[in-house]
Amino acid sequence: MRILIGALAVALLAGCASTAIPVSQADSVPPDELYAFQVKPKGDSGKLTVVRDSGMVGSGCDIVVYIDGRKAAKVGTSQRASFYLPPGTTNIGAGLAGSGLCAGAAIRTISANVTSGKESLYRISGDMSGFFIGPYVDYQ
Repeated sequence: MRILIGALAVALLAGCASTAIPVSQADSVPPDELYAFQVKPKGDSGKLTVVRDSGMVGSGCDIVVYIDGRKAAKVGTSQRASFYLPPGTTNIGAGLAGSGLCAGAAIRTISANVTSGKESLYRISGDMSGFFIGPYVDYQ
């Protein structure tokens, strides 16, 4: 009986993390939830795309993406949002949207590089400890 309970606990914990999805399989964020950086700047520019994992962890809460402290998009599970920025280093952040159970977590930020004419990919993932933003790695 203890073995069965232990196996069940391990199986449940294994399901408590989000799952990376290919960028091509992520749905686009609806236009009304894209707030900034949707027009290519004059001169050189690059594209920064953020993909949120699929899975049950945090699926009831949307994540707000910030670029240099400016609210840029609201991203649900299995969604992606792209932004056009001048080349260089920028800060991207992610924080919970809404209120109630979906409020109170600090915004997590990282430094991102934008290269002219190229797309930089970043991933929002989550587990029982919270959510995280980092570089997107294509494991396939």
